[in-house]
Amino acid sequence: MDWLGHSNAPTSSASSQALRHVVLLSLTWIALLSGCDTRPDPNEVAGALAFAARAIEDGDSRQLYQVIDERARHALHSIVHDRNAAAAIVRETYPDSEQRRALTELGDAVLVEDAAGLFEARCDASCRAELGATIGGVERTEEDEGELVVHTTRGVDLRLYRRGEGHWWGIVWRTEALDRERSRANQDLRRVEANAETYRRRNRLEGREESPNPGETTMDPSEASE
Repeated sequence: MDWLGHSNAPTSSASSQALRHVVLLSLTWIALLSGCDTRPDPNEVAGALAFAARAIEDGDSRQLYQVIDERARHALHSIVHDRNAAAAIVRETYPDSEQRRALTELGDAVLVEDAAGLFEARCDASCRAELGATIGGVERTEEDEGELVVHTTRGVDLRLYRRGEGHWWGIVWRTEALDRERSRANQDLRRVEANAETYRRRNRLEGREESPNPGETTMDPSEASE
């Protein structure tokens, strides 16, 4: 389907070129609707969509991350923080035999340094294409449960969110699932901390068993008096 809604399904060999063409059309159409300023303003709905379209056209997930629903961004930040904190504790306190399994269970967030990196790892070319297919010129909008439903000229609806005036609009992206994942990551961090304390206590006990008490002597007291 092209920008005006006409059927124009690309072949698999031309799908990448077709997506690029659609996104370029998106940029052009949104720019026409939002004025001649070529620098998108995500404080405006059309500007947020233009910003996203440009990032998708550039294949830049880190740039696209900036106009993702801030609730999702905050969740990603929390996930990366808690997962990396847990990984550091595992490496420091867990026995070598337990570390590989424990680190694997923490998932992909331990492989990145920040929330944008986690989004980049999870939103590859197919993810960007899926988002790009929803972006179009704004026909009308309506509020629904704290989010803005945007009806586009492509006949596709998408949802945006922002906390209030002065904040950027962001595309709603896996927000509920990420919120659940954030809770799990926090719970797992508490569990790793508890396990780490158990390992520390065990190490202290084993250390005392292996080290003789300085006050102890192997000499028979009766021999010392002779």
